[in-house]
Amino acid sequence: MLDKNKWRLTVLAAAFVIGGCAQTATTPKASSPTATPSSSAATVGTPKKVDVKWPSLIVHLHGGNGKAYLVDPATDSVVAGLDTEKGAALGSTTPDGRKVYVGAEAPGKETVTVIDLEKRAVSARIKTGNRPKHPLVSPDGRLVMVNHWGLDDGQLRVSFIDVATDRVVRNIELDVAGKPGGPTSMHNAWSYDSRYAFTVDRVDDHFVIIDTRDWSVKRIKMPSKPHYPVPSPDGREVWVVVEGKDREQNLPGALVYSVGGFEKIAEVKMPLTGQGVIEGHHGNFTQDGRYFFILNRGPGNKLEGTEVAVFDAATKKLVTRIETGSTGIGHTYNTPDGRYAVVTNYGNNVVSIIDNTQNFKLVKNLTVGKGRMGHIAFTRDGRYGYLSNAGDGNLHKLDMQTLSVVKEIKTGDAPGASQVLNVWTNVFEELPR
Repeated sequence: MLDKNKWRLTVLAAAFVIGGCAQTATTPKASSPTATPSSSAATVGTPKKVDVKWPSLIVHLHGGNGKAYLVDPATDSVVAGLDTEKGAALGSTTPDGRKVYVGAEAPGKETVTVIDLEKRAVSARIKTGNRPKHPLVSPDGRLVMVNHWGLDDGQLRVSFIDVATDRVVRNIELDVAGKPGGPTSMHNAWSYDSRYAFTVDRVDDHFVIIDTRDWSVKRIKMPSKPHYPVPSPDGREVWVVVEGKDREQNLPGALVYSVGGFEKIAEVKMPLTGQGVIEGHHGNFTQDGRYFFILNRGPGNKLEGTEVAVFDAATKKLVTRIETGSTGIGHTYNTPDGRYAVVTNYGNNVVSIIDNTQNFKLVKNLTVGKGRMGHIAFTRDGRYGYLSNAGDGNLHKLDMQTLSVVKEIKTGDAPGASQVLNVWTNVFEELPR
């Protein structure tokens, strides 16, 4: 059983908001599908086949104006503009492709917005806590984990929503010793058997593991700010990307743990060759699971990092590093066929494209739009990618055969565009396998 020291579990039996109406959430019984997710000890972490369906629409979130724009890739037209909340920047699609859950991380916000993709409408608004940051649907499609930018009554809250009812069914409240500076949590992931919910505590710098079978919690101290937990495609490991503090002992990189026992297996560190800034951001596996990318972004006031480090997932050894024309780099998005990694960023308006089949050769630095390019979503056949530009607020359609932009789609048409998404993913940059 996981260590239960220094944490407190509360079951929410209070008011929550659906469609603006207050109702009461009841404690799930032991037979409830949200109370006891199934997972045997012999198969801990092992991926189970998930029937993932690609939605027919692309969702472009715009945290700046509190909108979600639904785009039909068959016509490249905006078919709906829905009201979310200010700061509604990150979301997650259900594996069946029917719903999208969107957080709202702006100050004063407390609500997760639910979008029904079939009806092209907002179907629910769920109050979870102080600045819900990154909702993430479990691989089995039953729960949504929601972490929060701010503290609730001095504690770090992780909420769990039942997808079937859109009710909050559990809150995990974590005590913290330090004082928050910036977001108290960042991103989430699930073990591929849907048993373990992974998140991070950035107040006291812990990797947080919640066992949804008995709702126990384990916290593992990190050497620097934890940013992103990434489960391996085979379900046996979880790599926790840390931001780093210096060039000597505390470099950005990742700590690798076994899933189930959560023993430390390895630690990898970025080389930071010629980098004038230090701050690790995201990491992810290639589609074939053989390699792991980590990106050096740089701190928020100096978004100038340009290094992508590539590690062998089996040996945990550095394979190569790539220097990009994109600055303040944050993400290496896999194309559906796994050939390319599209590097998006927080700095300039350049995306860099790496060919994984050519020993991770940088094949393109592409200038796009008027601002940084934070996210991309691909069509199922991989022919096109839709880039979100935070500066002009629009989508830019990228032809993956010619590696050129072929169209601009006016969505927000103002600064503040955020994530663009379609199919369910456990990790932003990876696609269903």
